[in-house]
Amino acid sequence: MKFKYFFILGFILTAFTTKAQVYSANNFTLISVISPETYTNSYGAKYSGCWGWYQANKNKEYAIAGSAAGTFWVDVTNPATPTVCAFRAGKKLNTVWREIKSYQNYCYVVTDDGGPASFQIFDMQYLPDSVHKVFDNQTLFKRGHTLWVDGNKLFVAGVTYSNNTTSSMNVYSLATPSVPVLLRELKQDIPFINYVHDMMPVNDTIYASCGYQGLQVLKYNTNNTFTQLGSLTTYSGQGYNHSSALTPNHQTLVFTDEVPTGKPIKVANVSNLSNIQVLAVTNQFSLTTPHNPFMVSNSLCFMSSYQDGLQLYNISSPSTPTLVGYFDTYFQGGGNNNNWTGDDYDGQWGSYPYLPSKNVFALDQMNGIFMLKSHLYRNPAPSFNFPAVMCPGGSYSAVNTSTSSTSYTWTFSGGTPATSNAINPVFSFASPGVKTITLLAANNTTTTVMSTQTVNIVNSINAATSFTNASCGTCSTGIASVNPTGGLAPYTYTWAPSGGNAATAVNLLPACYTVTVKANNGCITSTSTCVGFATGIQNSNININTLSVYPNPAKDHVTVEIQGSTFNYNLYNSLGMLIVSSKNIENRSIIDVTKLSKGIYIIEVEIGKDKLRKKLIID
Repeated sequence: MKFKYFFILGFILTAFTTKAQVYSANNFTLISVISPETYTNSYGAKYSGCWGWYQANKNKEYAIAGSAAGTFWVDVTNPATPTVCAFRAGKKLNTVWREIKSYQNYCYVVTDDGGPASFQIFDMQYLPDSVHKVFDNQTLFKRGHTLWVDGNKLFVAGVTYSNNTTSSMNVYSLATPSVPVLLRELKQDIPFINYVHDMMPVNDTIYASCGYQGLQVLKYNTNNTFTQLGSLTTYSGQGYNHSSALTPNHQTLVFTDEVPTGKPIKVANVSNLSNIQVLAVTNQFSLTTPHNPFMVSNSLCFMSSYQDGLQLYNISSPSTPTLVGYFDTYFQGGGNNNNWTGDDYDGQWGSYPYLPSKNVFALDQMNGIFMLKSHLYRNPAPSFNFPAVMCPGGSYSAVNTSTSSTSYTWTFSGGTPATSNAINPVFSFASPGVKTITLLAANNTTTTVMSTQTVNIVNSINAATSFTNASCGTCSTGIASVNPTGGLAPYTYTWAPSGGNAATAVNLLPACYTVTVKANNGCITSTSTCVGFATGIQNSNININTLSVYPNPAKDHVTVEIQGSTFNYNLYNSLGMLIVSSKNIENRSIIDVTKLSKGIYIIEVEIGKDKLRKKLIID
């Protein structure tokens, strides 16, 4: 009960003071900071190593903080309100070192402090309610400086056994995660390596930071033995080789040298392990001491750098790494405060940038658990829009409204083009129906996110016309109307060469008129009709039944025929222009239309003063 009281009091006081604190930052935003630990070690620090864990079956994210007294599990699913879920004490309080890694639902914790140290294993499946301790003794070893999990193998560096004998590095099987089994000691195969400070095992290739013995690259073979693949023992800015991180493409290694202070970050080409080349050295400030790197892509590397907090480097060009952001968790000193007094190894120990949310957990030895975010490191958020309904054959643009995205892959199912990498592609669909558009967005974190939408491609609109003839050849009393179907109402109308913008055009002279109809969804169609005039003769010699125009539609030739009468004819295009004219035809005329463009035409026949018009389609 006493511990709980002080724990809550310490939490409240820390939350109050950190909210008022200003931290130097660039391209980072502070989400929250808490400090639940009340103990301090011999250096006046509360925290050391850290890790994170994603609980997939509950969709929860956790920050795991190694502290002077033990290990904290903090629910950071809502990073603005982090909640301490569990605490498990170590065998020894007031420790300086505590390092953590996870495999499946198990958490492995080592310490390199003297005294009653132990190796601990915790089962995290019961979070956020609790964690269960399943192993806490010295039977495997009592001390380890660091650890890493690769596949189902646990690598532990700087091992000290219960009898105080040592091993430079061991590898354990996690076939049964709660019961690691020793597979091999490095000293059995490569005894000249007397100590491994930290290691980065990737697919059984181990980049071992061996202090003053430099960088040693090893292979863990299928027969459970080690062999050496390469080494780097002389390089610019050399000191005590501390730790490293490898890009996903296995081409670039970023590593640090912890002693003496102020040693810069190294960026090396490791594509040829027999000839490792340091391409660049860099530092935020000349006195910055980088500690632990964390690689999240082929181009982005996070660096925990003691007094200068968290840094983000762009290493897409390995020979010219660039500092693109930082958040200084240690406001008490460092380059951002131009205050280098005190211990150069105070400040941020480590970070965890691997949560699915891309929120970053950083642990400062004095100031606690920081939840941070950067727009330079976010999951892509694909988003786009376009007209809800479109016409077959129409050309449309997808408006890309994605965020945190740098590359795009579009798929237009059944459309043209089928795929595109443009930001705002232009596309069309030839046939009607419900179509699918997919956008796959990505950024330099190598994360991709997909968004899919559907669009309704409707049939093109149709328009039927009707007319009323004018009362005389020079009278503006004709009427033409159009009745559209398909598309989406309301419609807009444009008559030419005159007639206005309504569905019915009035006060028309005898002539041919074209109307363009546009639906509310953008579909457009045009059609023509011709207005004639009344002759005043009651007993007309011509009527619709005696006039034949065939074939209609026509391709090569069209026949105009009237039984028992001599007639004249005129052929007009849709704009009312006279194309062909002939007089005194006996019963039948064949018109050659091979040189005419496809479209709508009007055949006008005259018998005396009588006129009659028919629509002709040339296909």
